[in-house]
Amino acid sequence: MKNSDGKIWRIVDLLKWSRNYLSEKGVESPQIEAEWMLRHVLNLSRLEIYLNHERPLTATELADFKSLLIQRSRGIPIQYLLGYTEFMGHRFKVNPAVLIPRPETELLVEKVVEIIENIKQQSLTALDVGTGSGCIAVSMAIACRNCRISAIDISPEALAVARQNAVDNGVADRILFQKMDILNDRPAEKPFNIIASNPPYVAGEYWNNLTDLVKNNEPRIALYPGKDGLIFYRRLTRLAQTHLTDAGYLITEIGGTYQEQEVHRIFHESGLRDIEIIRDYSGESRIVLGKHCP
Repeated sequence: MKNSDGKIWRIVDLLKWSRNYLSEKGVESPQIEAEWMLRHVLNLSRLEIYLNHERPLTATELADFKSLLIQRSRGIPIQYLLGYTEFMGHRFKVNPAVLIPRPETELLVEKVVEIIENIKQQSLTALDVGTGSGCIAVSMAIACRNCRISAIDISPEALAVARQNAVDNGVADRILFQKMDILNDRPAEKPFNIIASNPPYVAGEYWNNLTDLVKNNEPRIALYPGKDGLIFYRRLTRLAQTHLTDAGYLITEIGGTYQEQEVHRIFHESGLRDIEIIRDYSGESRIVLGKHCP
């Protein structure tokens, strides 16, 4: 298809131009994002994009792609533009009401699945605190058919997204979603074999230095805990004392190595034992795990 200037835009031409354009706009992964947007518009796989690199775009396809490209260049995350992201190999709807799931959080789910497999009970229960998009709860339910999950969040908008993700992934019958302020309330259900959470933890200088892409687009309530960056960890360990089974597990994500010692101390002082620190792919401390031993 010819553009208004007479140019025919093939896939290969558009990928090259948009990659350079996004790079000039400060996008960190311009090639990946250009491919992702083009795959979305053309409904093609990555392999199909490159097998058909000489294919020209229609006028409608070109207009749709340019619209996405312009919005992305203005600082809107690509996941919000497309309305979905991938997590643990599954598709999740996302919008500005929920935090965009990160690859690091997959480590938490992988560890939970490992724990569940080692418990070897016919039925298990888990609590996901601050479920957001539901990526943790839904992924747990997909991987562990013998697990029933309660998922709580303070945001009704986030819970609506999480419920839809549970439906889309075929696990809505095993997840109970509830609106709850975990800092002031606690679930009526108990005990749980596992409490999992990716709580708000970006505070102080780390909040001040957060990129505009995140700070200006993703929900502040899911990121910023207030002046006390450890408040949710204290609350979660108190919850573990009252809501975990004997030998049950609390597993949480942390902001990095800078929080490791403090969160470890909070876990230990609450009576949790066999505390384990799991590092992410870059070597940062990312997951803290403790066992309830009353």
